[in-house]
Amino acid sequence: MDLFSAPTLLIEHPGGFRNALWRTTYDVSVYDEHDRSLATVGERSAPRALSLVRATGFSGHTSFDLKVELPDGREVLGIRKGFSVRHTRVEVTDGSGTLLGSMLKRGSDIALTDSTGASLGSLGEFAPLRVGALAKRDGRKVRRDVLRLHPDLGSPARQLAIAAALAWDIVHNRGTTKPSGSAWPAG
Repeated sequence: MDLFSAPTLLIEHPGGFRNALWRTTYDVSVYDEHDRSLATVGERSAPRALSLVRATGFSGHTSFDLKVELPDGREVLGIRKGFSVRHTRVEVTDGSGTLLGSMLKRGSDIALTDSTGASLGSLGEFAPLRVGALAKRDGRKVRRDVLRLHPDLGSPARQLAIAAALAWDIVHNRGTTKPSGSAWPAG
């Protein structure tokens, strides 16, 4: 079972009050239903000067350049969002940098398009996502989002649905300091 074949992904964000208010870098861990580590999501470089903005309510409007890595260190997805005031298209690439498609917030859902801009549908159509459950991992509080992928979901829709779930806060312009759902204040 790997990131792209697992039927259910447990997507965990650091929890706790301090992280809810002061987290300035985006980091997420991904597990399967049997608690096996499947991937990590992190930023390609530290936010540096952006840290000051990320510690405010404007965190979601800053740019993000994320990489999704397997436990062996191989990069399998890239997720990029530029500065935004309103809704911004978020691009998704494969491990070699080839554009797979993009994502855009549509109400409470996320619209997915392929590399040509053709609509594929929405995250909600492809995979139910439950956001904001509180949990513990290794004695630490986490916000756990659960993604259940339809078994017949093909490429690139499957990769885009996974990317949308991994970067849900980024696509919804919440960034690092505006936790979603019942997770606020994340513990």
